[in-house]
Amino acid sequence: MRTLKLIDAPVFPGAESLNARSFYDSDSFGMVHFTIHPGGFIPQHNMPFEVCFFILHGTGILGVNDNSHQLTTDSIAVCLPESRRNWRNLASDEDLMILALKFKKNEERIGLNVQITKMSEQSPAKNPHKVDVRRVYESEYALSSVITMQPGEKLIRHITPVDVFFYVLEGTGIVEVGKEKETVSADTVIESPKDIPHCWYNESESVLRVLVVKVPKPTSNTQLL
Repeated sequence: MRTLKLIDAPVFPGAESLNARSFYDSDSFGMVHFTIHPGGFIPQHNMPFEVCFFILHGTGILGVNDNSHQLTTDSIAVCLPESRRNWRNLASDEDLMILALKFKKNEERIGLNVQITKMSEQSPAKNPHKVDVRRVYESEYALSSVITMQPGEKLIRHITPVDVFFYVLEGTGIVEVGKEKETVSADTVIESPKDIPHCWYNESESVLRVLVVKVPKPTSNTQLL
């Protein structure tokens, strides 16, 4: 099991002013955390890959091609490859913090549209763990959800047929990967390799929220243990 806290993540090259930190980067998947200070902006640019933006904190304006969208905490925006995008923090007193999930270029999904949703608008998905699970992103390259565990709740130990990345959004929990167990808190990424048993436990007195990213999207079922 590999864990990485935000404060220890390497600075994303060329984006020092944004306090951008790279949690993971490969040809098929990347995870970057960045902060836009009050009044700050990212100029318009385009990228050859698909990006799912998850608003961790604050309110900002996302420009995609010729349209602008105001996004707040827990908003999700999926930008397709080759779309032009920019960010602006119009607030005067709070940072805008964003987690960007980058996926390899998908030739069939190139386009001008942006898909915007809000976590509160998602219907909980049925699951054997009987906890709150809400979908964030889905394509052939990845499947991402947010799991919310109340105090005392836990997952059933299970094996996933693909690599899994966890990002702790809120709270403190115990993560188990293989024979390793570790207590982790907000702004920590945990890597769980495919075919290795893993589990989560919320033994705290507060809510635990975890963003889960499975890469690529599984084509076979998770095995419960």
